Amino acid sequence: MPDKVNASWFRMATEYGLINDDREFLLSACYARYYETDDGDDDLAWVQVRLLDGWDFVASEVDMLRSGMAGLFTTRFVPEFTVASLDGRTMMNTTVWGNGTVSTIAIRAHDDSPQSER
Repeated sequence: MPDKVNASWFRMATEYGLINDDREFLLSACYARYYETDDGDDDLAWVQVRLLDGWDFVASEVDMLRSGMAGLFTTRFVPEFTVASLDGRTMMNTTVWGNGTVSTIAIRAHDDSPQSER
């Protein structure tokens, strides 16, 4: 499963312009589970990251990317994360459904700029 999900995520990230030429993008990170806060705020932040050649979101087992929903029915690492392009035109979300399947959705802003003549 990890290889298939990771390959699909990377294909979509490339196809929909999530990753810039330096392989950078924004990752939504929730700090609430690391810093005990009782203010009701989710402590969400966008963090600029760079995808290195050897990096693998799905098999990384980075706790910030671990799905809380998947933890209800499995002990294996299942990722769940939201990312956005630096230009704000693309957002992607990888999520886990109640039946254990993982899916990724991409939202891309419509480009209203005129096409150049060739």
